[in-house]
Amino acid sequence: MRTAGPGDKGFTLIEVLVAMVIILVGLLGLLQAVNVSMEHNLRNSLRDEAVRVGESTVYGMRRLTFDNLTGETTLKVNRSLRAFTKEYTVKRSLSDLGGRSTELVVTVEWDYRGTTYQHRVSTIISNPQ
Repeated sequence: MRTAGPGDKGFTLIEVLVAMVIILVGLLGLLQAVNVSMEHNLRNSLRDEAVRVGESTVYGMRRLTFDNLTGETTLKVNRSLRAFTKEYTVKRSLSDLGGRSTELVVTVEWDYRGTTYQHRVSTIISNPQ
């Protein structure tokens, strides 16, 4: 077996292993950053969809005539998001403000990783007559 002399070029096995460990640590950090980024992106997408659900509920209620507005209701809404379906709970409540106005409050709730999130939309609806 031949031993390496002072003029031989190349890396030793230990140098290659140390370089691989350094690269592995860097790639694991990068992978964790990608996971955190994807989780935040999904949480924001769920919130954006909840905003759309709440706004569409408010717009639907505002299209009704003042006399057809009803009290509190709770319903479940399923929305497709990416590769799965998410269930949102929509709660509507009306509060009489006196006179010809009422306040509509729509609360949209959803669960993500064991935590319940809420988005609330409110508006005032007046009877023009």
